Amino acid sequence: MASRLLRRSLAAPLPSASSSSPHTQVPLVPLARPCRKLVLSYSESLGSHRGIRDFLASALVVDLARRNPQVEVVVDRVEGNNKHPILRALYTNGRSKEICVRNLPPASILQKAKLLLDSSGHPISSSLRRPSVQSGNDSVRGVWSAFHEENLGRQQ
Repeated sequence: MASRLLRRSLAAPLPSASSSSPHTQVPLVPLARPCRKLVLSYSESLGSHRGIRDFLASALVVDLARRNPQVEVVVDRVEGNNKHPILRALYTNGRSKEICVRNLPPASILQKAKLLLDSSGHPISSSLRRPSVQSGNDSVRGVWSAFHEENLGRQQ
């Protein structure tokens, strides 16, 4: 009983609608995702599209759309052209990202879709890339130049 009382005393007070101070009221604003549209492109006849056809036939795509009401989910049926199925995400900053889902099972396609939905749409920054290797020592052979060749332009 003492632990229950301690937990209650440590808990933050809940904001009430009747409180007079505007600072105690916390507005409930839904989190806006940077992804605004998710396009699933597939073909009815090609063999590498079987996984995405199974994904669309299952309830996974409907559940994905219900969990993300702010994202427009579009199913695009492509005819011919021997292209592989892709997931394309369009972001609010104008960029887009594509992931090929050729021969993937529906569970993996769901993971790829969540990856695109959780992504910000920004390009990978240069701070994440490794810096180029630079040496403080000169080369043993020296700096090469075409003007250092002895037999420049002569035939042997």
